[in-house]
Amino acid sequence: MDSLTHALAVMLAAQHTLSGPYLFALVLGAIIPDIDIFFKPFSDRYPSLYMFTHGGVTHSIPGAVAMAPLALTGSAVAVAGGAFPVPEQAFTWVLMALFFIFGTFTHLLLDALAYPGIPLLYPVSPQKYTAGIFPGPSLVLFAASLIFVTISLSGLGAASLIWKYGAFFILFILASGGIALAVRAGTRGRAIPTLHPLRWFILEEDDERYILSLLNLLSGRGPEQVFPKYNNTSPQQLDDLVRMPEYKRLRFYSYVITANRDGDRVVFTDPLRAGRIIFYPPYYTEITLPAPEAA
Repeated sequence: MDSLTHALAVMLAAQHTLSGPYLFALVLGAIIPDIDIFFKPFSDRYPSLYMFTHGGVTHSIPGAVAMAPLALTGSAVAVAGGAFPVPEQAFTWVLMALFFIFGTFTHLLLDALAYPGIPLLYPVSPQKYTAGIFPGPSLVLFAASLIFVTISLSGLGAASLIWKYGAFFILFILASGGIALAVRAGTRGRAIPTLHPLRWFILEEDDERYILSLLNLLSGRGPEQVFPKYNNTSPQQLDDLVRMPEYKRLRFYSYVITANRDGDRVVFTDPLRAGRIIFYPPYYTEITLPAPEAA
């Protein structure tokens, strides 16, 4: 939703400087990665398709490039159907493609600034990458974009509003990045942002456990919470289970995973999301798989 609102803001800011086809390509590129919300029913039903979900394959660089021919085909149909005025003499489909890819990469850049990140290199690797400077989605950027869109559509906007919106957008990202650098310089482990810019989760781990604490930049660190990685089992016993698509799907959504063997089953859990310590993403916080025969 925040990416869609920002795309509308981009459209309103660029509408007086770009012709119809180019503006269409820019905005289409900015919103098309979120087409994956329509794929989720399939990945829910078939765990092996877990990358075809929100924040999955369409949020990768190869995925963005692969969507360009499809998007340009749709654009060609729209131009041929008279959706836009006859393009000016300088119009080229190469430039259309560049505007589309620029819009898409803008979307990916914003998503990569936030936790938990996106799989930028998929299908080379499903690993998520993030600068981790604010929680995703960013409610502040969403609110700023929504205000800009509302004022612009009301007819009250002016050229100066565009610059104010852009300046706020950039300053917020720089300020968030500065805070993130300060937090990481003084802590070990992973620093995970919360909705409060001065409160961060610090996640450390060793071979046996995860250790979570809340850091307040004004008052210091709070009590620690400890989550054992393995209960009644071991990594060696779980070797076959972690290869299963159900586990890979859980891992894609999760910050950490614990394993608890209970009789003939093993329960894998992300305790941070299952315990509502972290709310996003809300999907697949726990799965249960048959325990291996050898204990």
